[in-house]
Amino acid sequence: MKPLDLLMVYRPRIAFRRAAQTQLCACLPATQAAEVWTRTLEIQSELQRTRVRHSPGVNLLLRYMHWDCALYRALQEQGISPQQAGEWIKQINWQIFAPASAMAFRASRLRSRRLQVRIQWLLDVLFSLVFTRPFRRSNLPATAGVAFNVQVCPLASYLRDQGVPELTHFAACSLDYRMASDWGVTLQRTQTLAGGAAYCDFRFGVPPAELIAREGASNDKAPADQVGN
Repeated sequence: MKPLDLLMVYRPRIAFRRAAQTQLCACLPATQAAEVWTRTLEIQSELQRTRVRHSPGVNLLLRYMHWDCALYRALQEQGISPQQAGEWIKQINWQIFAPASAMAFRASRLRSRRLQVRIQWLLDVLFSLVFTRPFRRSNLPATAGVAFNVQVCPLASYLRDQGVPELTHFAACSLDYRMASDWGVTLQRTQTLAGGAAYCDFRFGVPPAELIAREGASNDKAPADQVGN
């Protein structure tokens, strides 16, 4: 992982251009890829005029949603299906955010060796620094993982207002699953705000092997007066 990859997350225009042009050039003829990108710039410039303001973390995420929306429309103008356009945007966004996700997971090792504790800590940090107001979540009790619901998501709201609610799945929701996989946990989600539900249900599960290892470690620490009885 290069330090530059991490810093680029905070430069949406540069980061998105690099990742998008790489994806477009790999999937489209050079002339068509150039036309798509030129049109993306035009649409994104229009979207910038109506940008709403929130906290710095949410503003950063919304800037990526502007680019996603612009590219999504530009691709469809070129005859690319919504499904294919969404899949390419999913790959572009993950290429941008994957290095930061990996670095955060490594840093969580300083918090604890227990995977469940690390995941809870990571999510708490994200909701304290990035997914801040108007995001709103409610934590739920979980014995083998981390569970919470998100009642307000400004990313889903923005893309719905732009008339492309289906893009939320590709641009944002899908990244949660890839992040969970890289962190060594599972994510189950049965509904989303973007899909019309009242909230998104996040259920991060710790693999059974992790739980068994934890129980074994606890048993190894039995009180001294029990040893040999």
